[in-house]
Amino acid sequence: MVHGADRGTGYDVPSDVDAVQFGGRTYVVMAATGSGTLTVFRLTADGRLTTVDHVLDEGTTRFQNATALETVVLGGRAFVFAGGADDGISVFTMLPDGRLLHLTTIIDTDAMTLADVTDIEARVIDGRILLFVGSGTETGVTQLVFEPGPIGATATAGAGTARGGTGGDLLVAGAATTRIEGGDGNDILVAGAGPVTLMGGAGADIFVPSRVTGRITILDYDPAVDRLDMSMLGNIRSVWQLRFIPTANGVMIIYGDTILDITTRTGRGLTAADFSNALFPVGHYLAPETDPVVTPPVPPPSTEALWIFGTADANHLIGGARREQIMAGSGNDTVSGGAGDDTLRGEAGNDYLRGGDGHDSLHGGPGRDTLFGDAGDDLLHGDDDDDLLYGGDGTDTLHGDSGNDTLYGGAGNDRLSGGDGNDVLSGEVGNDWLEDLSGNNRLLGGDGDDTLIAGAGIDYLDGGAGHDSLQAGDGRDTLLGGDGDDRLFGDGGDDLLIGGAGNDHLEGGDGTDRLSGGTGRDTLLGGVGDDVLEGNEDDDQLDGGEGNDTLFGGTGGDRLLGGAGHDVLWGGDGNDMLWGGDDQDTLWGGWGWDTLYGDGGNDVLNGEGGNDMLFGGMGDDRLFGGSGNDRLFGEDGNDLLISMVGWNVLDGGTGNDTLTAGIGRDRLIGGVGNDVLQGGAGDDTLDGGTGNDRMNGGPGHDRMFGGTGFDLLMGGGGNNVMSGGMGNDTLLGGGGNDWMNGDLGNDILRGGAGNDRMSGGAGADRLFGEAGNDRMFGDADDDVMDGGIGADWLVGGLGNDRLNGGWHNDTLDGGVGNDWLSGGPGNDLLRGGPGSDRMLGGPGNDVLVGGMGGDVMQGGAGRDTFRFFGAMDSPRRAPDLITDFRTGEDLLDLRAMNLTYAGSGGHQGQRSLRWEHVGQQTHLLIDVNGDRQADMLIRLDGRLSLDGDDFLL
Repeated sequence: MVHGADRGTGYDVPSDVDAVQFGGRTYVVMAATGSGTLTVFRLTADGRLTTVDHVLDEGTTRFQNATALETVVLGGRAFVFAGGADDGISVFTMLPDGRLLHLTTIIDTDAMTLADVTDIEARVIDGRILLFVGSGTETGVTQLVFEPGPIGATATAGAGTARGGTGGDLLVAGAATTRIEGGDGNDILVAGAGPVTLMGGAGADIFVPSRVTGRITILDYDPAVDRLDMSMLGNIRSVWQLRFIPTANGVMIIYGDTILDITTRTGRGLTAADFSNALFPVGHYLAPETDPVVTPPVPPPSTEALWIFGTADANHLIGGARREQIMAGSGNDTVSGGAGDDTLRGEAGNDYLRGGDGHDSLHGGPGRDTLFGDAGDDLLHGDDDDDLLYGGDGTDTLHGDSGNDTLYGGAGNDRLSGGDGNDVLSGEVGNDWLEDLSGNNRLLGGDGDDTLIAGAGIDYLDGGAGHDSLQAGDGRDTLLGGDGDDRLFGDGGDDLLIGGAGNDHLEGGDGTDRLSGGTGRDTLLGGVGDDVLEGNEDDDQLDGGEGNDTLFGGTGGDRLLGGAGHDVLWGGDGNDMLWGGDDQDTLWGGWGWDTLYGDGGNDVLNGEGGNDMLFGGMGDDRLFGGSGNDRLFGEDGNDLLISMVGWNVLDGGTGNDTLTAGIGRDRLIGGVGNDVLQGGAGDDTLDGGTGNDRMNGGPGHDRMFGGTGFDLLMGGGGNNVMSGGMGNDTLLGGGGNDWMNGDLGNDILRGGAGNDRMSGGAGADRLFGEAGNDRMFGDADDDVMDGGIGADWLVGGLGNDRLNGGWHNDTLDGGVGNDWLSGGPGNDLLRGGPGSDRMLGGPGNDVLVGGMGGDVMQGGAGRDTFRFFGAMDSPRRAPDLITDFRTGEDLLDLRAMNLTYAGSGGHQGQRSLRWEHVGQQTHLLIDVNGDRQADMLIRLDGRLSLDGDDFLL
């Protein structure tokens, strides 16, 4: 039997033949010079040859005028190498049914001899294929190495799901296969005769769809590494023969009844621009279609329209170059207008109308019609029922009319109107106008600056690329701006608005809406309702409007306004500004240097990360600084202010506020009102301001100022500085060496543990040193002072003061005024100062100095010393009284006056002292100037017998 072109096999002038056996079958491969083809036959058991594939050389392959081929089987898989007159060789693998799949092309270079290939030989060594190629025009032989990589299974899949292994698998879908998963490795996944789902997995995979009625789904296509081979679909030579419909995470490619639904591995959307004619590396020959066609005779040129009428049958009507009026009739008709400005009417039936060149008018009529405007500015009407309209090139106008219609504008600035029913409108390329006010519709703008308008119903609007305008209307709508600076309006209903890339403007309108800006500097307006607004990337502006809204700024320096209602605002990353608006709001600054305004209502403000500024506004607010150096201002109302980490400033403002510092050197200002201030860790500064305030410095060396009002200051741990300010204040030093000043008012100061310095200031103050070696100053007015435990120094200052040294060796200075001094246990020093003082040394060896004025001194238990410096310390007109002088134990220290002891005799004309009994007292008479007259008198209770040992002279 002779096989040749005259028998319909399509090859001419065979030049080389080779046989290959794998998978239990034998195939014969033939190269033909005249046709530039490769033909594959299957050798049957009875010796007959059955053609299974016929491949034509294309621009991407190198076997023109094919002259040489070689076949190799490696790892259970067949490979075919072919070359010819176009300087290179092409590499194929063979599917289990014998069809050829192009893998790669090796192009001739100056270092090779691949011009006019005359012979190819191959050998398999260590999992690699070595090629030896000879040329008819160049000298030498070129040695090449082809490495197919780890080879996995080569098989036709069974029913259900088939899974590959870790190698490079070649899996072909069988009749009942529903899903193929390649797994690891560089896999080849081939669709079969029916719909199937393909998933390549890891590796650089090849997806091979076939022509089916239905959908082939690819789940993980990666344009960077994977390859799509569409040569099995039929006689396709250009991407223009395919229809591309971009999706959010991939693309749909339509050819006839075959829909290829591709999802990218990264979730990126694809368009026709992402594909080229490399989709068709070879042409697999298919016999031409032979459907009957009614072709009218070509009339002579005329300016009159040619009328063509179909019958009640299914007609195939084709117009010519002139202007035609074609009435298809009542069958399922196929009508082509050809060149010229044609009018095509499908009338009744499910019709297929193509306008062709020219400005055409197409009317589908009743039935489920398909209309193609093709080139020119066309007018398409779907009329009744569910129609499919393609505008094609030019500025087209498409009307779906009644029914659930699908409209594609194609290239040009088109106008699409869906009409009644649930419609799909796709503007595609150009600045398009899409409008559908009835039904639940899908409006897809595509490339260009588009306008999309929907009415009542549950609508889906996608602007695509370009600066688009989307208007939804009532209903639960979804609006996607896509790339470009878009404007989206949700209007009534609970809508979803997504701006996408670009500087977009989104308005939710009425209803509970969700707005997402995407990348770019976006403006989002929630409108009326409980809305959710997401700025996402870049510097956005969000306004919740009325209702209980939730706003997310995202990254960038955003501006968020809650508006009326109980709102929640999240600034996110970046330096943001947040306004809560009226009612009770919650604000979160996020990372960055944020500014938060609570405005009206009882608000909660959280600065979070960064150096933030928080303003509570009106109402009883709660402010939390977070990390960073924050500034918190409570303003009006009874506020709670809490800082976290950093050096913060907390200002309560007006109202009864509570301020709590965190870690760091914080400054707390109570402001107007009865405030509570808690210093926390770190060296803090607390200022109560106006009002009756309570403050606690906490750990650290704090500075505390009560301000105006009756304040309570508690130092806590650390060496604190405390000032009561105006009002009757209470200061508690706590642990540490504190500095305390009561300032104005009748204050109470308690030093606590530590060596404290205390000053009462103006007013009748009470000072308690407590534990530690304290220094205490009563200052003006009548003060009460108690040194407590420790070696204390008490100074009464002005006024009639009461001083108690307490335990240990204390120093008491009464100052000016009639003071009461009690040393307590210990060896104390008591100095009365000017005024009539009452002094009690207490247990211990004390020193009592009365000073000016008529003083009463009692040494108490112990060996005490009473010290005088001059006549003014105890003048005769106002002498001092010592109530418990014990001879032989106590001493009178008069060394400052340089006296001579005269005993009980008279003065001897020099500065001298003598004593005498007067009643139940002993009087010391002292002549300080040598005039033999007593200038000074000291009274001792009891009739004492004194001698020189009782004095220090």
